[in-house]
Amino acid sequence: MARHNNSDYGTATGTSNKLHRPLILANHILHWISSLIVMGIAAYFINKFAHNTHLIYWVTIAAIDVLLYLPAMVLPASNKYKGYMWPLAWIFSYLWLTAFIFAAQDYNSSPGCWAYSPSFVSKCALKKTLEAFAFLAFFTSLLGTLLEGRLYDIQRFKTPHNAHGDKVATGPTTGGPQTAQPVV
Repeated sequence: MARHNNSDYGTATGTSNKLHRPLILANHILHWISSLIVMGIAAYFINKFAHNTHLIYWVTIAAIDVLLYLPAMVLPASNKYKGYMWPLAWIFSYLWLTAFIFAAQDYNSSPGCWAYSPSFVSKCALKKTLEAFAFLAFFTSLLGTLLEGRLYDIQRFKTPHNAHGDKVATGPTTGGPQTAQPVV
């Protein structure tokens, strides 16, 4: 009879859904595309029109995010990846929330979207597109935090440890009590 490590709720620890890694990958790809679109629109505005700090903030956050998420799109395919990017996703979720708030303030207040970022430019559809993709980048970053955190939590319990933090060998029992021996 195999020995299972159970959580407080009776479910086996260290188990994951087979869709977990593909969901992380899909989320990373969607996040990367959203960041790329925000970066492109903000860079276009900076290049063609007078710019302000909100445009510089958007293009900076998006450029850093696009660069950092390039390797992140490959990591979930590796079984050795254990969800270590969750702190990065958590930090960027706050940065993207701030970017979305800036866009919402600029483009949804009076006198209208033509008055802000860049000023007196009547490309409201493009400005609203930037706002929408900033929200999508925020949402996918927040979702990435949850998915990556869950993967990290699952991977943490895959290898049993004793009270001293040593890895222990587990296996089928032969009827008597089994004592865990440290793995050398």
